[in-house]
Amino acid sequence: MAGRDDRGEAEKGEKKLLIVAGETSGDQHGAHLLSALKERDPTVEVWSVGGEKLRRAGARQIVGIERLSVIGLLEVFKKAGVIVSAFRAVLRKVDEEKIRTAVLIDFPDFNLRLAKALKKRGVRVLYYISPQVWAWRKGRIHQIRRDVNHMFVIFPFEKEMYEEAGVPVSYIGHPLLDEPFPTESPEDLQRRFFPDFSQKEKKTSFVLGLLPGSRESEVTRLYPRMLEAVERLRPDFPDIRILVPQAPGLDDRLFLEHEATYVWTKDYGHFQRIRGKFRKTVKACDLVILASGTATLETALLGVPMVIVYVMNPLTYLLARKLVRVPAIGMVNLIAGKTVMPELIQEAATPANMEKTVREILSDSNRLQEMKNTLWTVREKVGEAGASKVLAEGVMKFFNHSTN
Repeated sequence: MAGRDDRGEAEKGEKKLLIVAGETSGDQHGAHLLSALKERDPTVEVWSVGGEKLRRAGARQIVGIERLSVIGLLEVFKKAGVIVSAFRAVLRKVDEEKIRTAVLIDFPDFNLRLAKALKKRGVRVLYYISPQVWAWRKGRIHQIRRDVNHMFVIFPFEKEMYEEAGVPVSYIGHPLLDEPFPTESPEDLQRRFFPDFSQKEKKTSFVLGLLPGSRESEVTRLYPRMLEAVERLRPDFPDIRILVPQAPGLDDRLFLEHEATYVWTKDYGHFQRIRGKFRKTVKACDLVILASGTATLETALLGVPMVIVYVMNPLTYLLARKLVRVPAIGMVNLIAGKTVMPELIQEAATPANMEKTVREILSDSNRLQEMKNTLWTVREKVGEAGASKVLAEGVMKFFNHSTN
């Protein structure tokens, strides 16, 4: 009897899945995966570290991403207690529910440690969206080979790298392509957000997007600089329109405290901060200033030229300069193989430099066209849609496999 009971519990565990996504983009990708899994088997039960999108897709939340979303060494130290608590909560739930399969999405500082602990428990560890080991901390690939059963990667060159290292790997394409793209033209979207914005005005004005990131620390560091850059542009571009796509997990107060300095942010006809319509908001822009991250690639897929900016803790930046071995930080530039989208990093990310770069781009039609041509090239290199469905098929195959 005991043997049958144990087997019954094991069989139940085979229908249970852990998804760990520590950031907004991972939450989005995890939700698409869960939806694709439910299409194949509605009885699959999922527990998650995630956000609103995974919850809506049907996951039972263990820890919310708002507790874990940090970047930089000092920020991690400050939240060490919260991170350790979350780590233990995940393992407790895995033990209680006898979960036998886990999908870890990006978020490597947390997920690679979790992979080791899960593997010791006999959990099959599937990793979705590779840590950027090709850019820095290449030694992690040995840890991945030891603790991860299978990598599901989103760029073709990553597949080659893992195959050479002896890591089981599948290339499935980029999940950003699974999200619906706006069918409206940029002009139609501009008129939707700013009904009085005419084509005649566009000779002397434009729509500028400000994308300060999805983390509180990013918004705190970058948003004031972006707003000041706009203040510098306004004397020569009095009809400039500003759109700010707000990450769903961020509180309005985080933005309002910075906007309070500028009267024009109260003018709904010239300034709008939009929550939950990222792609439509970005596509309505002629140019964006944005924080380096997943948003650079998503903006590229929408065909919108950009100025990439980033500021981090000085200590973290010094360490990163010693460790990172890539010529650019923007994923769009890395895929293109050249730095066509300007990058203003750390000390260079000043309001004056942002203003100057925007002016230079808008005054040079050849440069602007080169940027747009590069975006088409990047779009072709990213591949085809369907990553979530391919991943779901791969996960289903692992449900009934042994961990060996």
